[in-house]
Amino acid sequence: MALGTATVPYELRFDAGRICLDLLSTTHPEERLDSVAPLCAWIRGSGLVPPGTGLAHADASWLVGFRELRGDVGQLVRGSLAGALRSRDRAPG
Repeated sequence: MALGTATVPYELRFDAGRICLDLLSTTHPEERLDSVAPLCAWIRGSGLVPPGTGLAHADASWLVGFRELRGDVGQLVRGSLAGALRSRDRAPG
């Protein structure tokens, strides 16, 4: 799917090659995990649970937890990238 071609409000993407990066994409171009139902769809679509797994016990605390996890992953990614850029700037060239 090309960037900007989403036609469904909760169209989820699983093409980054890593689940953590797919989780980061749930904020682009807007918040996708805005309630428990899209979170459950994301959990199923990502393959985090076997097909047919019931998630009836998922609640708002899961939503908070996944958003916190997503924020932590984002910080790690940005921190790693920032560190790599700083290292390259200092390298003799």
